[in-house]
Amino acid sequence: MTAEGIEALRVPAELVEHELAAKSPLRRVAELGLSLAAVVAIFAFAIPAISETHYSEIWSQFSQLDGRTIAGLTMLWFLVMWTYTGVLVAALPGLRRSQALVLNFGGSAVSNVVPFGGAAGVGATYAMGMSWGFPPSVITRSILVTGVWNVFTKLGLPVAALLLLVVDGQATGGLVVPTCVGLAGLGVGIAGFALVLRSDDLASRVGAIVDRAGTLVTRLVRRPQRDLRAAVVDFRHQSIGLLRACWKRLTAWMLLYTLGQYLLLLACVRACGGSTDELGWIEVLAAFTFANLLTTIAITPSGVGFVEAGTVAALIAFGGPPAGSAAAVFLFRAFTYLLEIPLGAVGWALWAMKATWRRPVLSQQTQRS
Repeated sequence: MTAEGIEALRVPAELVEHELAAKSPLRRVAELGLSLAAVVAIFAFAIPAISETHYSEIWSQFSQLDGRTIAGLTMLWFLVMWTYTGVLVAALPGLRRSQALVLNFGGSAVSNVVPFGGAAGVGATYAMGMSWGFPPSVITRSILVTGVWNVFTKLGLPVAALLLLVVDGQATGGLVVPTCVGLAGLGVGIAGFALVLRSDDLASRVGAIVDRAGTLVTRLVRRPQRDLRAAVVDFRHQSIGLLRACWKRLTAWMLLYTLGQYLLLLACVRACGGSTDELGWIEVLAAFTFANLLTTIAITPSGVGFVEAGTVAALIAFGGPPAGSAAAVFLFRAFTYLLEIPLGAVGWALWAMKATWRRPVLSQQTQRS
């Protein structure tokens, strides 16, 4: 390995260190303690109570999985991860698929090990992207665009799942109201986003509304207020050209990636004994969309603990077998959370060693030519 590669391997640690250095030692200890306590409490007490099973019963479900099943699930998981490279390539024109795969694994690995560590994952994206010649402004644009598409996906899928449950007659009357509220909220969000992209004047007006709402929130949490109106207009300036060119591809790849994740959970449920009579595809979809929302909980890395407990509870509530549902969720998270950590480390090593990827940071004008 070259000296440059050895030096590059230090970047993940430096990113995490920078994330932690931005906070006081007391706050770092408190966040780490809160995260660890939450994980221990959820796995030691909450999940066994929710599933009414012992971990030995869950392990017995794993012992019934054969090598062919594990291999098939692994292939499906890797295919799902590959589909997300389509999102990254669409949002960052000029990025290669191999680079996108490394970027995905590397950023996820950092985020998956640091409590409240989303900023460290973003820092990883900047470190890799700039080493490949992308200027910071272009990387910022890609992060913002993929972030918006992720938010719409996370908000839209639960609404779609609830709507399917209502139409299929499997939902109680209590779900009709949140479904209608969710549809209305999603519609307002999409309409607002469309107005932002339409013109500077409309973007400024939407930004003013967002700014007023943000002022109320920042007063409650006693945080300094950003100029959200200017931020919305600035987002339009940065992203309008990219979105006009690639919004269809971006949307298609995002939906394909999300569909793949859902199919992976469905396959895990079937592999762990959840029959179609107990858990239909709509019920598993509803549980998946709920799990997708829980990944945004920042107390633990990628919502670990909260995602498992919430998804197990949802599957059991829909009629899934307790031990089998818990085993299916653990298997699903082994792929979508645990496996990303060592593969992320491999991604960092590949990035550090592959000197041919190193490029000087280009200007935006150079990239457009």
